Order: sequence, then C-alpha cells, then structure tokens
Amino acid sequence: MGITRQNWTNDMLGQKSRAGGFTLIEMMIAVAIIGIGSAIAVPSYLSWNARYQLKQAATEIQSQLVLARLMAMNRNSAVTMNLAVNAGRVQIAAVDAGLNQVIQPTQMMSSVTGLSPGPANVTFSPLGTRSGGGTANQLIVISNNQGLSYSVQITPRGKIKWCAASTCA
Repeated sequence: MGITRQNWTNDMLGQKSRAGGFTLIEMMIAVAIIGIGSAIAVPSYLSWNARYQLKQAATEIQSQLVLARLMAMNRNSAVTMNLAVNAGRVQIAAVDAGLNQVIQPTQMMSSVTGLSPGPANVTFSPLGTRSGGGTANQLIVISNNQGLSYSVQITPRGKIKWCAASTCA
C-alpha cells in the first residue's frame, strides 16, 4: 500500500533510507575553502601576469628592432625605430630616411608604463649595424606599474637581445 518495494527491502536489511544532498554546513565549509584558496591565488596570479606582460613587451620590442634592422638592409636605407611613452603606454614606430612609415606602429600593453631613456631612438644603417651611439651598447629599459624592469640591448653591430634585469651582461 504505502510501502514501495525499495523501501521495504531497505527496511528489511536494517538500512535507513535517507534523502541525498548537502547540508548547509557542508556548503559553507566548501565556500570557505574556495574563498581561502582564492585569497592566496589572486595576488600570486597578478604578479605573474605583470611579469608575463613585461616579458611579452620586451620580446615585442626585440622583434620590432630585428624587423627594423632587416628593413634597413632590404631597402638599402637607414631605418630609425622610435620608442616613446604616449598616454601612459609605450609605443613603437619605425621610419626610413624619408620619414616614411616602414613598420606598423605598435602599442604595448597598458601595464608597461616606463621607458628609459625616454624617448629612445635606434637607427640601423643599410648594412644592419647600429648608427650613432659610439662603440658602447645601447640599452632600452622598460618597466611596469609594479616596479619590475626588463632591458633590450643593441650592440654596435646590430645584435639585439633582451634580459630580465635593468642591465644586460
């Protein structure tokens, strides 16, 4: 009548039937664990993201400088790469001797805010060497809003590398 076969079997075996689900205390404990995990993970994620964006900007500057050097050799004309801070963001543009745009201008991510020396200009000769600046390496230092800095170094021969410090060895 009122007893189904399943309930009758459970009652015969001495098992009590219980409705499934979570209690309020179990849910509160799960939410507390997630909250504590988030409180630990978020600052770590933010610092990792800032380092990643700065590294990405350094590699972008390096690749743009390599491209400007190649354009100077291909066109058999000097190409100047200009780096400047505009509206709080680092921007890159390249022009040839006639001030014609050679490479599409690029703007760094918003967290990359510092450039030293600013503005910076790098000129490549038709032979692919760096023009001006003497025999010393030229150093461009970029920094972010958290105080981290990466450097891009250009040798007089035109070799370009970046490093995760304010000076390259």
